[in-house]
Amino acid sequence: MKKALLSLLIFIGIGSFSPVLAQRHVRHISAWGAHYGRTEKGKFYEGSYMNYLNDKLSVRVSGLREFGDLVVSGEYSAFSGRGFLAPQLFRIGEFAYFHLLLGGAASYERTGEDSDGEGSNSGRRERFTYGPQAGAEVDFFFGNRISLVATGIKGKTFNKTHLDEWPGFFSLGLRYHFR
Repeated sequence: MKKALLSLLIFIGIGSFSPVLAQRHVRHISAWGAHYGRTEKGKFYEGSYMNYLNDKLSVRVSGLREFGDLVVSGEYSAFSGRGFLAPQLFRIGEFAYFHLLLGGAASYERTGEDSDGEGSNSGRRERFTYGPQAGAEVDFFFGNRISLVATGIKGKTFNKTHLDEWPGFFSLGLRYHFR
């Protein structure tokens, strides 16, 4: 934990030395993000890319790996791709920017990963799922290039998911903004 906190402080410090570009919510600014979060069933890692189309609207795409342990099916993992339109709701000065997230996701999920895989009734199940998702996200800026991101998303899953019909995601992450 101490190493992670030190890494965060160094990352923020390096980002604050960059020249002032006034790039928050300027057209065609991009951002890469790394997020770690929780769902109702487990945890996930996510990598994201964001492009600001204009000063009030951006597009966010991401890929994530969810994993955990189900009571009935054992260990599981899911690999997802998500896409969102993210209109700006409001901002607090130049420090905090709040976005609405509207979009969808497609996932490949596997359950029963800790079974031995032998025999006709191994307990392993695989499935592709998809569905709409909506949520909110806030960027807290430290300098012009680095922001701390908090995200909450709720969705609906179709195609008879083995995990959660109404998945919820909460994550914290860092985002690096560039031209």
